[in-house]
Amino acid sequence: MRLLALLTAAVLTGCSAYQLGGPKPAFSRIEVLPIRNTTARPGLQAIFREKLVEDLGRDPRIKVGTGGAKLDVEVVTYRREGLTTKSTDAYSYSSYRVTVVARCTLTTDAGQKVLFKDRHFTAVTTLQITGDAASEERSLAPGLLGDLAAQIREAATTAW
Repeated sequence: MRLLALLTAAVLTGCSAYQLGGPKPAFSRIEVLPIRNTTARPGLQAIFREKLVEDLGRDPRIKVGTGGAKLDVEVVTYRREGLTTKSTDAYSYSSYRVTVVARCTLTTDAGQKVLFKDRHFTAVTTLQITGDAASEERSLAPGLLGDLAAQIREAATTAW
């Protein structure tokens, strides 16, 4: 009986320090600057910004808006590579590897403190063509950019 009481006290004491969302980040507000796109794939900026703001807004420790840290994002790579399964299908691809790379810089204290600079984040998926290739490729953007947004949020809100 004593052992049970001791074990219960130890568990309750250990859980008392738990904070929802993990340790407090170095800032309480974050501003997502306008996203730049230097790839030949148009239209990624609006979807990416939406995904970033949405993902950052889920973290209860920070607010998205002006007056805090600044997140500068540039989409630097959009690549689609054909995948083959047989030596005879080299010119008639039915699946592709799609890769998106974003370069990010996160600063606080009006740009005086750099938390990370020119850090690359990469998301990769496979596109299987079953119908309209263009619309199927466009439908990948929310998932790929959502993956990038989650990676960036994790890096930005990790305790510094």
